[in-house]
Amino acid sequence: MTEHLEKERMVRLRWACRRTLQVLDRPLGDFLQDCFADLDMGEQFAFERLLNCKDQEILDWLIGNRQPHDARICGIIDKIRAHNDTNGGNSHA
Repeated sequence: MTEHLEKERMVRLRWACRRTLQVLDRPLGDFLQDCFADLDMGEQFAFERLLNCKDQEILDWLIGNRQPHDARICGIIDKIRAHNDTNGGNSHA
């Protein structure tokens, strides 16, 4: 991917991390900033699919009320939780 396309992708993803449920902004945005570049391509695509889900679904997954049907998204949810816990995430997610 060219540098220009990669920059455009990151801008699009940053905007997608901004959610109606503001409690999701920090865990998603921090994960994008700190971890996204280290994910393999499949995990990056799973994160993008996650961002296409409804806020309430994402919140339910992050707090453990439900599990996504997509195994790759399950893995991303686990990574977001671990990152949020490691970085002192004090939001509800």
